[in-house]
Amino acid sequence: MKFLKSQNTSRYSPSDNSFQINPYGRAVMDINGGVMLPKGTSAERPDIVGVRQPVDGNGYIRYNTDTESIEATIDGIWQVVTAPAASSVILQTIGPGDGEETVFGPLTVPPANQNNIIVLVENVFQIPTTNFTVEQSVSGSLSGPNSPYVDGSYLVFTSPVPVSKFITVYSGFAG
Repeated sequence: MKFLKSQNTSRYSPSDNSFQINPYGRAVMDINGGVMLPKGTSAERPDIVGVRQPVDGNGYIRYNTDTESIEATIDGIWQVVTAPAASSVILQTIGPGDGEETVFGPLTVPPANQNNIIVLVENVFQIPTTNFTVEQSVSGSLSGPNSPYVDGSYLVFTSPVPVSKFITVYSGFAG
C-alpha cells in the first residue's frame, strides 16, 4: 500500500510545493504573499445546518463585507473573530440634563449597539439596556420635550438626567 506524504496542487509545475498537505494532515503554505478569504455579506453566509459536514458546521472562516470583520463558525453560530481596530477613542460631552429630558444626542460616532460605548452621567457609569439604549431618529421619529430630533443615533435614558448633570460618551472602540 502506498501512503500519500504530500500533495502537489499546482497545475503548472510539478515541482511547485507552495501548498502541501503534510503527513500529519496539516495544510502548509510556503509562500510570502497572502491568502484571500472567501467574502460576502451576512446574507451570503454558507449554510452550516443540514449540509453534509465531516462532523458539524464549525470551522468555517470568511470575511463579512457588511461588518468589515473576519468571522468564523464557533459552536454552530457565526462569530466575529476580529473586527477593524479603532483609530482613536472619541469623547463627546452632551447636556446638561434638565430633570425632564431622557433623549440626548445625536452621537458623534453612531455605535453598532449600546454595548459598544461607555456612558457616564456626572462620572457615574451607566449600564446599557438598564439605564439607557441607543435609538435611531429617522425623519423625527423620536419624541421628547426637545423634539423633533434630526436624523442620527441618540441616547435614550430610562429616567430623566438630573438638572445640570453632563453626559460623557466614549465611543470608537473596536468592535
